[in-house]
Amino acid sequence: MEKIAIITDSCSDLKEEYRKENNIFVLPIQISCDGKTYRDGIDISSKEIYQLQKEHMLKTSSPVGQELFSLLESLKVNGYSHVIGIFLSAGISGTSNQMRLFSQSQEDLVCHIIDSKSASVGLGIIAIELAHYCQKGVTFEQAISYGEKLVEENYAYFSIDDLGFLQKGGRIGKASAFLGTTLKIKPILSFEKENGEIYVPSKVRGNKKVKSKLVELIEKHLEDHPHQKFALAIADGNNLEERNELEKMLKEKFPTFEYIIDGHVGAALSCYLGSGLLGVAIQFI
Repeated sequence: MEKIAIITDSCSDLKEEYRKENNIFVLPIQISCDGKTYRDGIDISSKEIYQLQKEHMLKTSSPVGQELFSLLESLKVNGYSHVIGIFLSAGISGTSNQMRLFSQSQEDLVCHIIDSKSASVGLGIIAIELAHYCQKGVTFEQAISYGEKLVEENYAYFSIDDLGFLQKGGRIGKASAFLGTTLKIKPILSFEKENGEIYVPSKVRGNKKVKSKLVELIEKHLEDHPHQKFALAIADGNNLEERNELEKMLKEKFPTFEYIIDGHVGAALSCYLGSGLLGVAIQFI
């Protein structure tokens, strides 16, 4: 019987309770600052990133190396025969491609890499739902097919206070058109389905309208998927009060959700998103 492990990276922003409950393995993204390297969520937190990025240029890199090698060896020892890796969108990160190349050298594990075309809890909820599916005892090929379907029916939206960090990190994609706009215009960002790059599907005037617009965007997807089961995810970056209000709005507006997860944006993503993020994702299942 195939024993399938689900691996993701720390940009999934999955809380420890979600990881343990769903048996998901998480690799920490590496963060570099002034010649020092830190592991996302282990050696450094998002709060520390907010302070560092005021004066320093921060860089991130994929968790390819001893951390990955040790995890794969541990999986073999624990009887896993197959691995599905689902990582940060290839449109803003090279992690998926690097993991794909590394997995080709594995002899005792059958590996497949899926591009999430998402980030943060948008990525995290794909990993959770895929783990739920694998717990049913499906085959490796069935799990791959379902994982790719999840990606296509996953929609994540987020708003941030400063696009400058995305620009400096070279991750801004088609959102660059909003760099010179007035501060009163707040872009809502998302990921293109074609290549996973960041783009701007909507915008609002002023911070107070962000939550309502996020709810509206989710509602449109539900109208396009009548009677289909769904789960929700909420993320924030040092924006807990707004996150709590958004959660209340979502629960009141869409009470038929299967489950809802939440997460705080971790150190790696905070390097490019800064403080003040508010986001939501819907996963059709």
